[in-house]
Amino acid sequence: MFRRLTNALRRLWHRPSESSPPDRQSPASGSEPAAAAPRRSRASVAEEPSPQARHGTSRPRRPAVRIVAHGATPHGSNRKTARRGSVTPTRFYDLHDDFRAPGRWEPGDPLDRKDKVVGDVWTFTAGRPVDPPGPLHIPNELKAAPLDFSLAGAGLTPVVHPRVAAVFARMAPEDVQLIPVRIEGQREPYFLVVATRLIRCVDEAACLEIHHYGPGDGIPARVGQYRSVRGLRIDPNQVGRARVFRPWGWPVTLVVSEAVKEALEKEGVTGARFTPVTDTRH
Repeated sequence: MFRRLTNALRRLWHRPSESSPPDRQSPASGSEPAAAAPRRSRASVAEEPSPQARHGTSRPRRPAVRIVAHGATPHGSNRKTARRGSVTPTRFYDLHDDFRAPGRWEPGDPLDRKDKVVGDVWTFTAGRPVDPPGPLHIPNELKAAPLDFSLAGAGLTPVVHPRVAAVFARMAPEDVQLIPVRIEGQREPYFLVVATRLIRCVDEAACLEIHHYGPGDGIPARVGQYRSVRGLRIDPNQVGRARVFRPWGWPVTLVVSEAVKEALEKEGVTGARFTPVTDTRH
């Protein structure tokens, strides 16, 4: 095959093939015999001038084919590797009640054995661990079908079915505290989900609208925090490795990572709804 390729190239360049019969005429008297043309290998073909260059034509020369040695990596693949190696920020979601669920139940605030609210209504949603409060129960005046996920009472405390609690325990064991609670009318125990991380991560520039507490609002402890937030967006680069947390300044929102969201959806959890908080679009 090499010989056929060489002959084809020589015919293209108007050179006689080495297989052509030699000139049998004797050389002219006193002249030196013509030196035989050296046999060219494929490696030397690329060094020969193109036919257009020899004939003085202005037709542009075809670009040479770049040969990459065996085992070497072309430059183009480096760019692909860099793209594959880039890290995509984790997506996060606001996990809240799906009020669209028909005939949903409405569990109240968790109560102690004396039927009193533990601490204040925000005890379980402040973004910090809580001391074991002892046996808890939740009143459920509306006798409706139970849901796997609910926000209970005025404090919007997450209350979940045992199989949902198992998802949180598996996916975010360092981010949550699970507290057993008895719901009136239910035989099996449910669990309060306490997010134990409070992270300063609200992306104020990306939110639709934000209003802060000021000195004139009469709540000194909340000055600088958010009085209202519309279209919440967070900066995922400030979150670190947390998968479940509450944003500093706006702890009413329970934020979960995409991995936790997908695990809950795979479990077929009822009563939960997810709203993206890292999507740049509104």
